[in-house]
Amino acid sequence: MQITMNNGCNDGYQTLFDDLIKEVFDFSFAPWFERNLWDERYESYAIIEDGKMLSNVSIFKMDMVVCGKTVRAHSFGAVATRKSERGKGLSKLLVSHVLNAYPEIPAFLSANPGVLNFYPRFGFRRVETYCPEIAVQINNVGIQALRLNLDDALIQKILNGHREYSDSLDSLNAQTVRIFHLLLDYKEGIYHLPGCDAILVAEQEGDRLLIADVITRAPVTFEAMKLELPFAGIRIVEFGFCPEWLGVSPDWKPIDMDTDEDPFFILGEWHFPLKYRFPIMSIT
Repeated sequence: MQITMNNGCNDGYQTLFDDLIKEVFDFSFAPWFERNLWDERYESYAIIEDGKMLSNVSIFKMDMVVCGKTVRAHSFGAVATRKSERGKGLSKLLVSHVLNAYPEIPAFLSANPGVLNFYPRFGFRRVETYCPEIAVQINNVGIQALRLNLDDALIQKILNGHREYSDSLDSLNAQTVRIFHLLLDYKEGIYHLPGCDAILVAEQEGDRLLIADVITRAPVTFEAMKLELPFAGIRIVEFGFCPEWLGVSPDWKPIDMDTDEDPFFILGEWHFPLKYRFPIMSIT
């Protein structure tokens, strides 16, 4: 079968790609496409027949900091095959093709529990992951942080100037992936904290607050942010990234591998810190 690769804003290809994604995952890339965010860093490898995309595997060429060192790695995502075409080895063909094209590049992916036995066939190995959290009381009744929408120029301005990164584990060039998650996962949870000049991406569930991301152009601490957080009744704050750059020393709670809904796989040589969380806003 012929494999097609696309790494840019091609309207016809995007239509085929999005039709596959909507069938398999029940969401659409259209808001991301409309902002012309697909560039050469995001490569789609697909099998197309009779004007229909049957299967796809995508990678994002990600620059990362791992224990203080800059590393190029590939984030695998959008691994999808139409129900009618499953069992024919299409995903296997595509994954093998990508790995043969980039044999020396380490890779990672967040999978789903239904494919735990698929990725080890290619040398991927599942690793234990952690949830960094702190016990803290936040009762900022009356705080009116400015909630932003994605068309607000302030988001792009601060995102373009984002310079604070974790030295343990972070991504350096995943701005377009961040916007993808803002569009699809957190569009109701984007706030500007003016005193810190930071964009906060967060959502509350009961007495827990997930801080999915903090985007800032200058150093900021959690203690300073805490005064501006527009939430009350919080007892636990969970971070969707390694938060030491915010001056936080969290409790690292291991995620139960038997119940984890997002099992994490890596390929190649990695030198991760002992405990880490891959930034959830950078996972494709």
